[in-house]
Amino acid sequence: MTTRQDRVRAYYAAFDEWERLDTPPGALELARTLQILDEHLIGAGRVLDLGGGPGRYAIELARRGHRVVLADLSPALLDQARARIAEAGVQAQIEATDEVDAQDLGRYGNDGFDAVLALGPFYHLVAHEERLRAAREIARVLRPGGLAFVAFVPRVSGLAGLVERAARRPEQVAAETLRVAAETGVFRNADRDGFQEGYYPRVGEMEALLTEAGLEIADAVSLRSIAHGLEDELAAIEPSTRAEVQRWIARMSRWPEVLATSGHALLVARRRAREGHHDAIEVDRLEQRMRGSDEDA
Repeated sequence: MTTRQDRVRAYYAAFDEWERLDTPPGALELARTLQILDEHLIGAGRVLDLGGGPGRYAIELARRGHRVVLADLSPALLDQARARIAEAGVQAQIEATDEVDAQDLGRYGNDGFDAVLALGPFYHLVAHEERLRAAREIARVLRPGGLAFVAFVPRVSGLAGLVERAARRPEQVAAETLRVAAETGVFRNADRDGFQEGYYPRVGEMEALLTEAGLEIADAVSLRSIAHGLEDELAAIEPSTRAEVQRWIARMSRWPEVLATSGHALLVARRRAREGHHDAIEVDRLEQRMRGSDEDA
């Protein structure tokens, strides 16, 4: 079984990924992801935005002073990205916009990036071998000590979404489709409409994949946290109450039960540094941040 990448390309050619991040759920995901990136990326560096689609994160990283290579499987999304980058006036910070399969980053040399964002590929790669190739390529192009930011949808959240889809679009989610997804995490849409070629791992499975590829897990965060499924309500409530909820969104985002059940999740993983001293400093900073979150909660 391999990913039907032609279907993934066709899906994104017809789907407005830029506008998705302007909806209440998408806006929360965007804001929390940028907050986490800002926590971990200290100082300007060279970043590969792998699966970066229309360039939303590439533009934000460029505005923060990073040098960015944007890579994606979809020619249609890359065309959108080039227009958005020009509109934003950040062309000087964007080194390239490349059509690339996440499993083959051969155009990029070893140790060339300070960070890699992979906020798209692991939603779709249905075979373990494909995911492992992509993870190993990410590790290869990272400099020692560099960080990978890998997004995924945990199994429980993915299955909940498929139950909802089965009610609305039964031709996409038959009983056998749901059984396979529950047992393996793999969703293969029988119809050409809607989300294609999905993979919903358990959190431990995703951590194990990155570890097998030679990365060390540094952080694990639920992007929507306790607001998952309540994003419209969050946007509608009174500002001071919303601010209090947002504090709890951040404080509870690393709780295991929240991470496993609350929509999109993000793993931060580090390529092992040649000199352990710098690793130890970063680990200490992370532990202090996480202890602070626990004490606040």
